[in-house]
Amino acid sequence: MKLSVTTFPWGKLDTPRKLSIVLSKIKEIGFEGVGLEYGLLPQALKDRPELVKPLVEKFGLENGGTFSPGALSRIRWAKKSGTPLIWVSIYGDKKLAVPKLKRFVETARAEGIAALLHNELRSAFQTSSEIERVMSSMKDLGLCLDTAHGVAAGLNIEATIDKYADRIKLIHLKDLRANLPMDEIIFKRDFVDVGRGIINFQSILQKLKDVGYAGEVMLEIEALGDQTPEQSVEEGYHYIRKLL
Repeated sequence: MKLSVTTFPWGKLDTPRKLSIVLSKIKEIGFEGVGLEYGLLPQALKDRPELVKPLVEKFGLENGGTFSPGALSRIRWAKKSGTPLIWVSIYGDKKLAVPKLKRFVETARAEGIAALLHNELRSAFQTSSEIERVMSSMKDLGLCLDTAHGVAAGLNIEATIDKYADRIKLIHLKDLRANLPMDEIIFKRDFVDVGRGIINFQSILQKLKDVGYAGEVMLEIEALGDQTPEQSVEEGYHYIRKLL
């Protein structure tokens, strides 16, 4: 397994130079890959996606993918930027969500981009039955399994790994502060850094080893608290690295 991290902790990056500084820090800490949060990238890189690949490669990192709420334009950007996969969350009316996701998956496939369902809390596909519904009907859809969102929605993470072992293409790692009803979860309060909540990451990572998962496990930081991005990310890196 390869350990990566999203750029989310650093917030909005206004210039390519600021992204370069972040990529340098990510590499220095020891990560092998980076998840590019499209909404927080410099406008210059949104306008000129061909600049992304050489920038990421300059720091010896793998491009671990980006996010889309189902916008097809993100697929075109991914192809031009050398971004191999997109984790996608669909919001709103569940009846409309299925055809929207299907169109996204089909368009991504045609462009050579992997589309992965992101099991995001309060999206159209968050519970075990909702995930199964679309995974069983869309054979080209992969899974980006998010630990905190999953546990918050009542998923058994280890059982989910077993069930979709051949379709999981990315793991998002973050912790959950406490077991609460789904409608009471506040992301920036209840999604905490790995090792600071109730999730058993040792068990999850062992299950991934058992099924032969060799992809990226991507650290996500939702709330920094009193730490700097570097402090929070480095703490998470060492916590997960010891378990790997």
